[in-house]
Amino acid sequence: MAEFRLAEKANVLADTANEQVDFARWLDRGVVAAVLMSCAVALSLNVADPDLWGHVQYGRDALRFGVPRVTTYSYVARGYPWINHEIFTEFALAIGSDWLGGAGLLIGKCLLGVALIAAILYRAQKLGAGFIPAYSMILLVAVTLGNHWTLRPQIASYVCFALLLGLLTYCFDGWEGQWRLPLDWFRRWRNQPTSDDLPPLEYSLPRLKLLWLAPPLFMVWTNSHGGFLAGLCVYLAYLTFRGLEALAYKGRAADGLLLRFALMGAAAIAATFLNPYGPLFHAWLYQDLAVPRPENVEWRAPELWNLQFLPFWLLASAVVAAVIASRKPRDFTHVAILALILWQALLHHRHIAFLAIAAGWWLPLHFDSLLELLGVGRRFKTDEELRFGWAPPDSKSFTAAFSPRIQQGIALVLVLAICLSAGQLTYRLKSLRVEKADYPVDAFKFIASRGLTGKMVCTFNWAQYALAAFGARQPQDPGIQVQIDGRCRTSYSQEMLDMHFDFLLGRNDPDLRYRSAASGPLDPTRVLKVERPDLVLISRLQEPSVQVMEAAKENWILLYQDALSQVWGRRSRYDDPQSAYYLPPAKRLVGESSQRGSVQWPALPKYQPLAPAENSIREVAAGQAAPARGM
Repeated sequence: MAEFRLAEKANVLADTANEQVDFARWLDRGVVAAVLMSCAVALSLNVADPDLWGHVQYGRDALRFGVPRVTTYSYVARGYPWINHEIFTEFALAIGSDWLGGAGLLIGKCLLGVALIAAILYRAQKLGAGFIPAYSMILLVAVTLGNHWTLRPQIASYVCFALLLGLLTYCFDGWEGQWRLPLDWFRRWRNQPTSDDLPPLEYSLPRLKLLWLAPPLFMVWTNSHGGFLAGLCVYLAYLTFRGLEALAYKGRAADGLLLRFALMGAAAIAATFLNPYGPLFHAWLYQDLAVPRPENVEWRAPELWNLQFLPFWLLASAVVAAVIASRKPRDFTHVAILALILWQALLHHRHIAFLAIAAGWWLPLHFDSLLELLGVGRRFKTDEELRFGWAPPDSKSFTAAFSPRIQQGIALVLVLAICLSAGQLTYRLKSLRVEKADYPVDAFKFIASRGLTGKMVCTFNWAQYALAAFGARQPQDPGIQVQIDGRCRTSYSQEMLDMHFDFLLGRNDPDLRYRSAASGPLDPTRVLKVERPDLVLISRLQEPSVQVMEAAKENWILLYQDALSQVWGRRSRYDDPQSAYYLPPAKRLVGESSQRGSVQWPALPKYQPLAPAENSIREVAAGQAAPARGM
């Protein structure tokens, strides 16, 4: 009887232990879900980018008319060559916008980001990083990526870069993760004895053959975003450093491997010529990179005291500290490439995202070692790990080391965290916001309601919004053509850009813009003379352009004004009662209405351009212009 009771008690204890293990495993899944949802919130920025309207419109046009060879929607760049190197991304954005809408684009963007973070987490756990280092690392990576993870072609570069790192890791399995560069490599190359005690150089030739997947990747990348050049540099540097390791390790016996690497690098370079423009694209790219681009804030250095860059400085500090303090074997190739990317990120903050992805992919064990050195990264160990030094995957548990009461507290915290993240995600992903404090939403409603047409000088960041709302693709099409837009040097000459920024900025400040000496003397009024524009849409925050228009009142009349923007019209067109385009004072709207809140993207007003014949001279002379249409 006593033996029966002991057996029954043992069974009860075993059942209780199994229940606790099952509960701990569910807690583990909850931790993963909570962390990934937190990363999703960081990657769910839902504010419209100034170039999004243009990318969607260009993608629609390319799907309908084919890839254009010359600039569209501009009255100053008629016939000027257009190198559109983002056409694949624009196809995707156009199709996504038409099929899924703004909310669908946001969801797709967020899912791409979470998939990237999940891949980094999976690799960290596969390498054996502890859960505290692994999860803190991916949170830091996600927060650093957050400001860069917008609906722009840059996302294609980040995704392709992650795929490239994954491909390299798979192909060089057994080679990565160790210091493979002997200190006396020259003696090894001469087949002389060395004192280096290095692990054997192991790799799989069948896996290395899969590097032939890199050329197709670079073909897609080249036609998706200009960041392919950064990825190509990383790829060539990776093959070069691995070749140095092989040469130093095997001497002349590595010649075949070096030839293979050279052919694979050459094939990747050749793949970049598979674009609609062939070598003309590379000639343009060389000319474009030869001049500074301070007018593009993404090409400026990250600011030390700007809170926007705080995640980057934390990440950069963690990368340097992890590489220096780690007690795990370092990989020469990884360290060298990370140093190159960090150098570029310190010069241009558009490279910060590449640093975040590479650090998350290559440094999880070094983050683990760093935190363990600081006393905060030691893993909780299961009985199997304590007894045997390792544990099978199905027995590992993040939370099994805690008491049942603490586990219950963790469960409550996880439920609250998941609910908060879910609520934040629901709010962010349901609407792509167009902030009225940043974009001329009400000014566009005015232009649409009056059916205004013609040539329009539009401030740089609003021009692609304008061409999506009113754009005349060709000069003979109804609507409005802009002077220049965010396509910058892909579609416009330096002289055209200089003319525009002379008007917007009013001075030649090398810290704010690059100006070519070939453009002649600075003339802020030139933009109002070339091709005789009919309309001017400016931001009142750009004071130099406001001052130019105030000084030009003899030839220009203010048609619309609010706290953010102004719309000016040429007097001979809009202030002359004998003009077919005359807009009587009662139809103008000049005030100081504040621009607050947001509207849902694309925020395009109903627009039907008014033809001159629809405003007869007799009607306008009598002050009875035809009613505006389109709102």
